[in-house]
Amino acid sequence: MEENIKLAIEWLKEQPVRGVITGSCMLGYFEGQDVDIFVYDEKSFNKLIFAMYHSPKFQILEPLELWKFNRYINNSYDSYHKVGLLTLKFYWNTCIPVNVILKKSYNNIFGILSSFDLNIICKGYDLETKQYLDLSGDSADTKICSWNKWNTTFYEPEMWEVNKLLRQFERIIKYHKRGYNTDAVVIKYIELIDEILKLQDIFNSANYTERLKLNKENLKVVKKLCELWLKTHEFTDEQQEALKIKIKEL
Repeated sequence: MEENIKLAIEWLKEQPVRGVITGSCMLGYFEGQDVDIFVYDEKSFNKLIFAMYHSPKFQILEPLELWKFNRYINNSYDSYHKVGLLTLKFYWNTCIPVNVILKKSYNNIFGILSSFDLNIICKGYDLETKQYLDLSGDSADTKICSWNKWNTTFYEPEMWEVNKLLRQFERIIKYHKRGYNTDAVVIKYIELIDEILKLQDIFNSANYTERLKLNKENLKVVKKLCELWLKTHEFTDEQQEALKIKIKEL
């Protein structure tokens, strides 16, 4: 599997597109690893997915991903122009997931890396310049994970942006199981939740009032689960399911 990860990355490095290889594949090999490649523009996205589609080394194995691919190439559905995000998952040699991602307004390696929530994954290889950028500090050596100091959402918390961060909570669990101390990130999440819970309803809108009320109720549950995680570093199946439900509702 480790050799297949290396081969997939080398194939991606040879592609004439603008983008960055990043994510957990930059942290050394572990079981169940995938490869993320963020491309900077729709032209690069199209070039890359068609190169992968026509390469015998890549397959689309999941029905949902095949449906997304067909809908995209037939121009009957385009989530990029609707919500600013396109993702497709291929498999290298049937065994290594390779996620191709296009996000609106993210057109360089720093923009991509600075948008991540965890500092341990803030490293990548830029396909255009053939250079690495590492914003992860010493986290790989110390195994101590912190929140990404380059992500401005942590400094100016806005409800919907904080919700996006909290939807990544399961990565806290994933990287803890891989041997990383992720407590600093959870503590930061609690601080952000407290900031949102202080928000006052200043808009004369019944819809906003209801959404704010529901969001606060969900955040209170997520906060309790964060505090529980800091004490025990484990969840029961019921607690983990409750977390999935609540962060999905954010």
